[in-house]
Amino acid sequence: MENKTLFEKLTDYSDGDYYPFHMPGHKRNSDGSLKNISPYDYDITEIDGFDNLHAPAGILRERMEKASDFYESKKSYYLVNGSTCGILAAISACCHIRSASDKKRDGITKKNKIIMARNSHTAAYNSVLINELDALYVYPDLIEEYGINGGIPPEKIEEILKREKLEGNIASICCVFITSPTYEGIVSDILSISRICRSYNIPLVVDEAHGAHFSMHKDFPISALELGADIVIQSLHKTLPSLTQTAMLHIGKNSPADEREIEKYLRIFQTSSPSYVLMASIDECIDKLMEDTFTPFDRLKGELTEFYSRAEKFTNIKLLEKSIIGKNSVYDFDISKLVIFPRSNQYNGQVLYERLLEKYHLQMEMASLNYVIAMTSVNDTKEGFERLFHALDDIDRGIRLYELPLLKERNYKPVKLSEAVVFSKISDALMKEKEYIDIDKAEGRVGAEFIYIYPPGIPVIAPGEMLSGEILRYLKECIQKGLNVLGLSEDSKQVPVTAESWSSLEFKKLSLYDLF
Repeated sequence: MENKTLFEKLTDYSDGDYYPFHMPGHKRNSDGSLKNISPYDYDITEIDGFDNLHAPAGILRERMEKASDFYESKKSYYLVNGSTCGILAAISACCHIRSASDKKRDGITKKNKIIMARNSHTAAYNSVLINELDALYVYPDLIEEYGINGGIPPEKIEEILKREKLEGNIASICCVFITSPTYEGIVSDILSISRICRSYNIPLVVDEAHGAHFSMHKDFPISALELGADIVIQSLHKTLPSLTQTAMLHIGKNSPADEREIEKYLRIFQTSSPSYVLMASIDECIDKLMEDTFTPFDRLKGELTEFYSRAEKFTNIKLLEKSIIGKNSVYDFDISKLVIFPRSNQYNGQVLYERLLEKYHLQMEMASLNYVIAMTSVNDTKEGFERLFHALDDIDRGIRLYELPLLKERNYKPVKLSEAVVFSKISDALMKEKEYIDIDKAEGRVGAEFIYIYPPGIPVIAPGEMLSGEILRYLKECIQKGLNVLGLSEDSKQVPVTAESWSSLEFKKLSLYDLF
């Protein structure tokens, strides 16, 4: 075991030559504004003159109002517990609708259903859990060419809304919740989805954690806030020059969202001692963007355009392209996400990730079975792009020279998420008696915990879903290839399941909605 403190490890990494193609978006390059400062010099509490995030009346209120003007929102809030607290607060607020029962007091109506993209982050599932909601899942399109999830088809959301209205349940739905962009940068048709939601008077909440930079340049996708979403949560630290844990929640201009309920739940889910260093980082980031948005993002666009153009020469490495064709639609794509696929017998995503790290000292954001992701931002340097290109060029040439026979096309078929939902309430599944059984004997059983690959933190199995053979084989392959699979036993050989058991044949007789 290393006999080093965490700070010593951080110092070694910072002093080394490892290049960060990972979040946070400042890339350890502060452009001089916060360079060489000690956080201890600026770490304070709610002393005189510095306002209170949970009851802003001074400088914090003024700065958040300026941010709201910049983003053209009805209201914007600083978040210092990441997008996680924004997601928790947004869904919770939508569940509790304040309606005036008379002139003297308000009444609260509790809603108990949510229409939710199945490829949502664990934070959304945690909100579903603590609010004891029935989750009506809507499944993303599949991009079979690359083996990744696409966007959420608007027509699938409308199908669920129509069914719920026909059955008299529309008033029980708190919101529609989707993630756009995905971790890989694929964007849903937010404009169509927002119009559908508005026609049913259901708020649309968008986890835009990976899209805080969208509104900064015309060559990035359009932000969900501009396309009619009611509540949008963005992680500044992911793609903008801001410290880890910094994020924002925006309420759309024409949103029916209740500000008082959102603020109440932000007080619950954010720390009661918010860091002024983190809030100053948000402030500095927004201030720099307001001063000059075009120049840094136009430079980034130029670097990305050149990188994609040069990468066309690769024969055994493929980058995700701008127009993504799914089964149901063509999706827009965030070009700042470099999603890199090796087409080789020798390489999978994890092997490529490790080679880039160990030989070339390039730290990627994540690895999956089939690809790696390099995250870029306005604080990336030309040298960083050059190092990545030459490393990939070297690997591409090495595959051509030494690998026989050459695998021209790799099978990137995506894993199909389970659509057999036994317990629509996650809380019901988690409260059931559970046991751990061998992963090879788990087919047809019902998951009792979240099982997911981290990153990105999207459950492969959510509590209450049936474990299919395909999913179990996928999990075994992820374990074999060295990916970080969470939710299994310590030795990764056993799966948590509910004590009840159903056969696969019984499920085949039922539709998804019959299971509710």
